Amino acid sequence: MAIRRAVAAFVLMVAPGVAAPSCTPWMDQGDGTSWRSCVNDDGMTHCYRISNKPGSTEYEVACK
Repeated sequence: MAIRRAVAAFVLMVAPGVAAPSCTPWMDQGDGTSWRSCVNDDGMTHCYRISNKPGSTEYEVACK
């Protein structure tokens, strides 16, 4: 959690005037993956999927 806060703080320092997106918690899908949605300052919604395996990288998917 501390790492996420540090990254968010860094992003805010690098890009003043641009807030970090507001995201839902990761939701387990029961198939070995999780997903979440995020809303940016401009109101655009983006959805992400990730494998539940350690070290996995999230990737953007279509919001349904």
